[in-house]
Amino acid sequence: MDKASKGRRNRVANSAGALGEATDGERLLDVVEAQIIPHLMQTHRTQPGDLPAPKSIGAAEVEIFARALLDRSMEPARLMLADHLSAGVPLELIYLKLFTGAARQLGEWWESDECNFSQVTVSLSRIQGLLHELSPSFHSFAADTAASRAGERRIMMITMPGQQHTLGLSILSEFFRRDGWVVLAIPSPEAGLTQASLSSHWFDVLALSASLDSEVESLGKTIQAARKTSLNPRLAIMIGGPLLLRRPELARELEADGCTSDADEAVRMASTLLQAQRDVTLN
Repeated sequence: MDKASKGRRNRVANSAGALGEATDGERLLDVVEAQIIPHLMQTHRTQPGDLPAPKSIGAAEVEIFARALLDRSMEPARLMLADHLSAGVPLELIYLKLFTGAARQLGEWWESDECNFSQVTVSLSRIQGLLHELSPSFHSFAADTAASRAGERRIMMITMPGQQHTLGLSILSEFFRRDGWVVLAIPSPEAGLTQASLSSHWFDVLALSASLDSEVESLGKTIQAARKTSLNPRLAIMIGGPLLLRRPELARELEADGCTSDADEAVRMASTLLQAQRDVTLN
C-alpha cells in the first residue's frame, strides 16, 4: 500500500467517529457504490407521444453539483437543483444521474485526496436531505398507477452490517414505494433484527445489498436465516450490489431467487417473484 493510501486509511480511522471505523481494505468508493450507484436502477424511459426530451444531466453538470455540495453553504446546491428542475429535467434523472453521479464523484475525489472523509459524509447527508424534500413530488408522479395495482405488496430492504451511508437505500425505497410497494428499509441492521422482523411481519420479498468480499459469509447466513424464520414460507430473496457485479455466481451459490444490477429490473423482478408466489398458492 502506498503512503497516500495509508494516509487515507488513517484519516478514515481517525475521523469516522460515530460513523464507525473503516475496516482494513475497505474503500469509501466501495461503500458509495454499494449504497448509491444505480446497480439498483435505470434511467427514465420516454414513451411514444411524450413531450420532447428535456434537458439531461451530463458529466459537467454532475461535477459542478458535486463541488456545490462541498460549499460551506447548502444554497449553491439548492440553486443548481432548482435550475435543473426548471429546465424540465425529470426527477428520475435527478435521482439517478445528478444525485448518484455526484456521490460517485465525491468518492473518487476522496480516493485521490481531493476531499476528506468528513466532507464526503456531509455532502452525502445533503443529498439525502434534498431527496427527502423531493419525495412527495416523486411519489405523486405515479400515484394513480400505484393505486390501481391490486393487493398490498411488501418488501424489506437491508444492507449488510457495517454500511454507513444510506442514500442508495433511500433512493431504492423511493422507486418501490412509487410503484405501490409497502417498504421497510433497514440500513446496516443490528444482529437478529432482520430475522425478528421477518418472523413477526409478512413480507413478500427480501432485498439484500452487499459490497465487499468480506460480506459473503454474512450474506449467506442472512439468506439461510431468512428462509428459516420468515412468516412467509415462500419469501422471495433478491440480492445485488457491487459484490454481485464482481461475483455474479454468488446468486446461485447462495440460493437467492433473483439478482439484478438495475432498479427498473429490480421492481419488475420483485413483481414477477410475487406473482409466482401467488400462482403457487392458487395451485
